[in-house]
Amino acid sequence: VLAIGGYFAYNKLYMEPRVESAMEAIAGPQSYFMKDSFNLALNGDGNVSGFLAVIEKYGNTPSGNMSRLYAGISYMNLGDLDNAITHLEKFKPKTDEVAGLAYVNLGHAYADKKDYKKAIDMYKKAGETAENNIQSPTYLKYAGDLMAEQNDLKGALEMYRKIKQLYPLSQEGQTIDLEITYAETKLGGK
Repeated sequence: VLAIGGYFAYNKLYMEPRVESAMEAIAGPQSYFMKDSFNLALNGDGNVSGFLAVIEKYGNTPSGNMSRLYAGISYMNLGDLDNAITHLEKFKPKTDEVAGLAYVNLGHAYADKKDYKKAIDMYKKAGETAENNIQSPTYLKYAGDLMAEQNDLKGALEMYRKIKQLYPLSQEGQTIDLEITYAETKLGGK
């Protein structure tokens, strides 16, 4: 009984007010983020806290978690790929679409670092995780295109065929035949 009472007291008296405070704290850096002011979004302006402060103070709340995604994307836009990767890897997505967004940004960061194997893995994971007709084919195309650039035409063809099969009505699905034909031709019609 004491443990159950303690659990409810912890949630009601401690966590609920923290969650509300965190939601208020994230609003300012989100505003800067939407204006492409990524340095201010990360570090704040003296009056408004940045995502890094929200993470430090409210890291165990949903807003603290979302701040990790925002911080990772902000660091990417500032060219700090190592910090971008660190924050994106710590982010714990709550929906498949947001997970896909995190993975694709990790893919971009790894591609910019020229770690193409990890980039391709992240793009594939993003496409498989997002599971929708808009994001998934885009993410799978990123994987296929990067594979083609790395002369892995067999892997690229697999991604392109997957788009054609699973997402034929998507923008990518409607124009993917050109990439399929190119890869097949280069592979000798396989």
